[in-house]
Amino acid sequence: MNTTAELTMYQEALRAEGTAILRWDLNADRVYGDELLQGVIPEKLKNESYSAFLLQSLPLHPNDRIFFVSLVEFLKKPHPEYADTTHEKVIEYRVKEDSGEYRWYHARYIIHFEKERAQYATILLRNTDSEHRHTEALQQKAQRDALTGLYNKEYAKELIKEALGVPGTVKALLVLDMDGFKKINDNLGHLFGDAVISDMALTLAEVFDETDIIGRVGGDEFVVLIRDAADRSLVVKRCEKLRNMLRRSFAYGDGKELHVSGSVGIAMSPEYGRRYEELFGFADAALYEAKRRGRDMQVFYTKDMQASQKKSAEDNTVMEKRQAFLTNPQVFIFQMLYETGDARITVETLLALFAKYFMVQRVVIYQQKRGQWVCWFEWHADGYSSAAEAHAGAVFEYINSHFQKEIYGTFSECPDTTLIDGEAGKTLVERSLCSFLHAGIMSEEKRIGFVGFDDCRGPRIWTKREHEVLKTFADVLGTFLMDQMRYEMVRKGYWHMQGVLNAMPMKMWVTSAKDGKVLYMNAKTRKALAGPENGEERTCYKVVTDSNRPCVRCKYFKLRGNCPVGLRLKRDAEEKNLTPVTVLWQGEGDSHLFVDRN
Repeated sequence: MNTTAELTMYQEALRAEGTAILRWDLNADRVYGDELLQGVIPEKLKNESYSAFLLQSLPLHPNDRIFFVSLVEFLKKPHPEYADTTHEKVIEYRVKEDSGEYRWYHARYIIHFEKERAQYATILLRNTDSEHRHTEALQQKAQRDALTGLYNKEYAKELIKEALGVPGTVKALLVLDMDGFKKINDNLGHLFGDAVISDMALTLAEVFDETDIIGRVGGDEFVVLIRDAADRSLVVKRCEKLRNMLRRSFAYGDGKELHVSGSVGIAMSPEYGRRYEELFGFADAALYEAKRRGRDMQVFYTKDMQASQKKSAEDNTVMEKRQAFLTNPQVFIFQMLYETGDARITVETLLALFAKYFMVQRVVIYQQKRGQWVCWFEWHADGYSSAAEAHAGAVFEYINSHFQKEIYGTFSECPDTTLIDGEAGKTLVERSLCSFLHAGIMSEEKRIGFVGFDDCRGPRIWTKREHEVLKTFADVLGTFLMDQMRYEMVRKGYWHMQGVLNAMPMKMWVTSAKDGKVLYMNAKTRKALAGPENGEERTCYKVVTDSNRPCVRCKYFKLRGNCPVGLRLKRDAEEKNLTPVTVLWQGEGDSHLFVDRN
């Protein structure tokens, strides 16, 4: 077989494998090829520098351009080690098609040297896109979670370990799950639960960057590594965005609803190490803390967290009370009211409970009284100032003027007071009031008071649970305050009415329609009878009978119908044929008003 026939045979074999042959004249920097290159190598290459084509014209994937830069640099330099021999380089790269998709190619460069300089290169070029896609599909199957398409537990762990080993950057490892997911499976079925998990995975992919690593640990639990977490506030913002998107409700049964949300535990690296297992344990402890505090929040891991959790776990009684309180705060509050029988004691006890459960340093209740705002109740931790000191002046004006209607109720809140401009912001910082959440106590659309938390240790994102509990307490207080306000209004009206009746020139008195008990006598009547002064120590038995002891039948020291004064008034009414007017009297209901004009 002659040389031409042998070359033809090799060319046909290469064509059968989909391989094109090119010759790159390195001195002229031109490339020559066969018909297989139609549609792969543009016609203009006949008149263009091939190295310029590789580095400037060929639409390479950004990550692959460096390979050709290195190749061109290699060919320019002398290489005594390859003198009068050949050397091979293989490059796998991607080229962007007109459709916008990238296709994979395999190029094998056989470089021929004369002495120490490269003279030409034989290029074997092959389209390997289908092979790469098949390989990627196999890798995806081995590396990806079948339900969500995210990295599976083991591969995510491998990638995160590798990323944690890269020094020079601050990273955040997040462990998160969905609050209330078990109820989804129990009430709506596992298929629906799978759909919720898939949707959660799409939400994670939307919230976090492509450079971050997201994996499914199992069930509704996921792990995320934020590669660049130097700005902790950005980590918080992403977690808040995630929680807002995960918070939703599902209807089932006869008008019932299931509410779900997301909790996140965060461990920072290198602050708490670079080992995956250690950081995962820390982030998991922070996730537990988020659940302990009421769920639907993100919590950063701190060194004292595990010790604190251990102590809390040992105190089962406290945990049971806390669970009852958080599960149904309204029932808990009314149960306390029932057990104590005293609203004031209940309020004072609840303020201390709030401070303990939500780890705040001040809890206050304000009410509007005679047009002025007054602090009705307060609790503050040792070493922290009272509300009178902390809220005086610009601070109270800022809190009171920033109430807005939100999804959970009417609130005035600030997660970080250092972000508040002006005199109020400056004063808040000076008084170490770092964050606050206050709920309006409402009477229909009018705010008649408010109850709130002050955190004096640092910025804080107020959770859904804290909003809900504070709103529930505000509603209970609203009922209590409205009853008190109604009582004050009635009492004020009662005394105003008495003032009017006392100014009348005729005798007037009121008796109970049930037993004739004397309820009221105006000044004219008291003067005529030399009777007792309302509210004073002068009693009927002292004035009428000149005795220091009450009548035997007057068991409650009241003006009964058969007491001397009552009998005298009854006799006067009968003798003068006075017709009583039925009126409603304080605490008695239907009563009789008598008017003697004589």
